[in-house]
Amino acid sequence: MLRNFRLTLGRLAALACTSAIAITGCGGDDDESGSPKPTAVKPTAGAGLVPVAQACGGLFDKAITKEAREPNGPSKVYPVKTKSTDQVAKALRGESARRSAPEDLCTLTDKADGKELLAITVAWTPHSPSSGRSVHYTTTVGPEDAGRLLVACDVGGGAEGSREGRSLEFAMRDYFTVSDHSHAKLLIASAKQITSKLDCREAPEYPDPKVVAPPPKRGLR
Repeated sequence: MLRNFRLTLGRLAALACTSAIAITGCGGDDDESGSPKPTAVKPTAGAGLVPVAQACGGLFDKAITKEAREPNGPSKVYPVKTKSTDQVAKALRGESARRSAPEDLCTLTDKADGKELLAITVAWTPHSPSSGRSVHYTTTVGPEDAGRLLVACDVGGGAEGSREGRSLEFAMRDYFTVSDHSHAKLLIASAKQITSKLDCREAPEYPDPKVVAPPPKRGLR
């Protein structure tokens, strides 16, 4: 009888231990208990790095990703924290934004606080696309001014109700030195994300990147 009583107590204790192990562990070393371990105080060397294909919210397609990694480009980049697309659009709606510094849309570095690899910005400008077009892409030279896209987007003047015409200028710095065709694709894709969240009186008519900046011939950038 005593033996059966002890066996019953042992089974109950084992069952209680099994139920509690996911929460507190049931004796033994912490590594064997399954309990959550505290996070490391210092991040690992690769913390914050993401594959190039995931950079800028997925703006990099396969072709751009391949260009960015050739011949000696990084396979991973560090995206510097910037405002979300919604936050940038909200900031641009304000009248004060028309007199402020450019908004950062995407900034990539080779590591935290490292060398800049690419940056895309947007700001209001009093200029308008030429020839009555709603969008105009400009090819530029050098990494500091790798491409510009002018997009007509009249959203009015806020509280005063001003209806003056304005445009958004998207600009890029590129130390990957990808092709001009890739610059056009990145800028047009970025502009579409922003203007889709703004109430432009007339929807911008975006050109095909192949038309404004033809893809490079094989072996050339």
